[in-house]
Amino acid sequence: MILNKKHVIFDWNGTLIDDAWIFVDILNALLIKRNLNQIHLNDYQELFCFPLINFYQNLGFDVTPEAFNILKEEFVVEYNKRQFLAHLFPDTIEALNAITCNNIKLSILSASNQQILNSLTNFYSINHFFLNILGVDNYEAAGKEELGIGLLKSLKVPRGDIVMIGDTDLDYKVSQKLGIECILISRGHQSHTRLSLIGCPVISGLEDLLE
Repeated sequence: MILNKKHVIFDWNGTLIDDAWIFVDILNALLIKRNLNQIHLNDYQELFCFPLINFYQNLGFDVTPEAFNILKEEFVVEYNKRQFLAHLFPDTIEALNAITCNNIKLSILSASNQQILNSLTNFYSINHFFLNILGVDNYEAAGKEELGIGLLKSLKVPRGDIVMIGDTDLDYKVSQKLGIECILISRGHQSHTRLSLIGCPVISGLEDLLE
C-alpha cells in the first residue's frame, strides 16, 4: 500500500505502541475517585474523540475550567506512573525495518507531549528509524495540524509522495488539511466500526502496509 511513497508519517499512540489499555486504566482511576461509572476498552474505543474536553465530558467528568485543569494534572501524574508499561505492537519493528529497507523515510507526528514522546521513543530504542519525532507542547493533544504543516515544509517532498498512518479520525482530519493520503489502523484508540465510516483505507496491522 505504501511502497510507491517516499515518506511515511506515523502517529504514535495506538499506531506503533499498544497503549489504549493504559489510558482506560488511568481513566477508570479518575472515574472511581469521582464516583463515576468505569469503562471497558471497547467503550473507550467507541467514545474517544478530540478535542479531549468533549471526551471527558461524555464520560461524566466536570469540565469547567478549574475542574478540567485538575483533571489534566491528575491524568499526567497517573500516566507518568504507567508510561513504560505499554509495549510496541508485535509487528512494529518488523514493519519499520521493512519500510526503511525500501528506501522510504519515516517521521512521527503525534498529539502526545514532546517530552513524553522523546522519553518513550528513546526507551523503546526506535529513534534511529525516524527523521523527525514531533509531539505537541501541551497535555491536551492540541496542535498536531500546525506541527504537520511545519513538518511538510521541512521534508520538501511532493505531497503525493507522502502518506500518514494513524488510528483516529484526528489523523484523517490532519491528513486532509495537509493534502496527503491517510491509512488508518483499527487496533488503537478508536474502533474499526468508527474508522470504517471515515472513507479512507482501514487496516488491522502494520504488515498490511507492505502488501
